[in-house]
This record gives sequence, structure tokens and C-alpha cells, in this order.
Amino acid sequence: MRIFKYLLLLSAILSIIFTSTSCERDDICAEGTPTTPLLIIKFLDFDTGTEIKAPVELQVKAVDVETIFTLSGVTDSIAIPLKTNEAITDYEFTINSIFENDSIPLNTDTVSFQYTLEQEYVSSACGFRVNYRGLTASPPQSGDDGSWIRNITIQREDVTDETTAHIFIFH
Repeated sequence: MRIFKYLLLLSAILSIIFTSTSCERDDICAEGTPTTPLLIIKFLDFDTGTEIKAPVELQVKAVDVETIFTLSGVTDSIAIPLKTNEAITDYEFTINSIFENDSIPLNTDTVSFQYTLEQEYVSSACGFRVNYRGLTASPPQSGDDGSWIRNITIQREDVTDETTAHIFIFH
């Protein structure tokens, strides 16, 4: 009977050791782990080419999506997501979005961003993240209100992080 107690105690200790060591460190996605990056767009003055110029009452909305991105106090840049399941994302950029009256009309331009999707495995807990390679932007399509975006330049063709601007929009 005494041997039975020792065997039971030994098996309990071994099972505790086994269960505590079977969890891996990456079973929880760490807070600082890189995720799918956002597209960083910086707004500049067309006339000077270098001065920061925030658009007046900017509103950004993905085409065919009803939700408008909340942009509180846009100064010189914004961060917006690109689609992770398609190689093209279209956005409507509207200025004067709050002043909907006759003296200052809304002005909306549509810009199409094209890229190649590249999935990158992060870990078993975090899964995959998407990087965007070969980023291009089509010239803005203006509505009846004329075009407020005068030029778009690509600064970084690969969207792999959020450290600096990927696109400059001149207006």
C-alpha cells in the first residue's frame, strides 16, 4: 500500500511538471509584435513641394464601405489600412467635409492604390501579417467639383512598417 502512495505522488508530480512545461512562450501574441502595417500618407503644399499642408476638414472613406475613418485633428499625415485579401484599394478623400454649404462646397477625389500581397508568418499565436510590395497609386479621379489633389508621389514602394510616409499627396 505504501508503494502505491509513492507511485501516485510521483505520477502527480510528473504530470504537473509535464503540463507546466508543455506551454510554449509564443502561445500568447506579445504586444510589440509587428502586425499588418498601415499606409502612411503625408500631405504637402503643391506650390512649395516641401511645406506641410494639412487638408481642410479631411474625410477619408474606402469606396463601397459606409464607415468613414475618424481623423481627429489631421496635421500632416494619416494612417489608413489597405485590403489584405485584394491587390487594390480605392479611397475617397473629401475636403471641406464639415462645411456642407454653398460658399464652401465638398470636394472629393478618388485614389486607387495597387500592390502585391505578401503574407509573412509571425508565430503560432500571432498568425500571419500582410506586407504590401510594389505600391503604386493611380492619378486622382475628381468628381464634378474638380480635383483638389494635384500630385501623388510614392516615397516607399514596400509597405512593411509604419516608420515613415509611404506616399506624398500634394495639394
